[in-house]
Amino acid sequence: MEVGTIEIMPLLIVLFASIPEEFLITVLGLKLFGVKIRPLIGKIVVIAILQAAISFSVRLLPLPFGIHTILQIPLFALPLYLLLGLPYLYSLVVILISATLYTILDASIIPLLLYWTGIPLETVLTNTTLRLLFFIPQFTVMLLLVIIVSLKKIKIFDINNYKLVNKE
Repeated sequence: MEVGTIEIMPLLIVLFASIPEEFLITVLGLKLFGVKIRPLIGKIVVIAILQAAISFSVRLLPLPFGIHTILQIPLFALPLYLLLGLPYLYSLVVILISATLYTILDASIIPLLLYWTGIPLETVLTNTTLRLLFFIPQFTVMLLLVIIVSLKKIKIFDINNYKLVNKE
């Protein structure tokens, strides 16, 4: 098995792409499970920062392609479990579903942007400005998805019926 390359995310990418990305992924997952977000905003910001730090750290490991993602998903569930008191299995499902939706968006939007701009992926990944610019459409679509889920009150499961979140 060939060992992968180490990816060092620039600080600007962590601050302006990774943290907002993790915030939206977490909010979307929680909304889809009926969790009221407003009282949890501060905790969700901390969760997003922790998840971005996890992502940054895992990407430093010299692992084969794809293993980083497999490792990140269960680790991303930990902050939800620790800070929200959500059972770990539910935390894992929340992250799996929302990260899957984000991955679908990513896999749809990035190829279109590469095609429209004619810029090779390698160039985008090695150029912080381009990487941030390519993130804006993903962020916008994800934000719209969060807004739609919120306005239409779309839930795939109402976790509040089980009195697991905000037990105080």
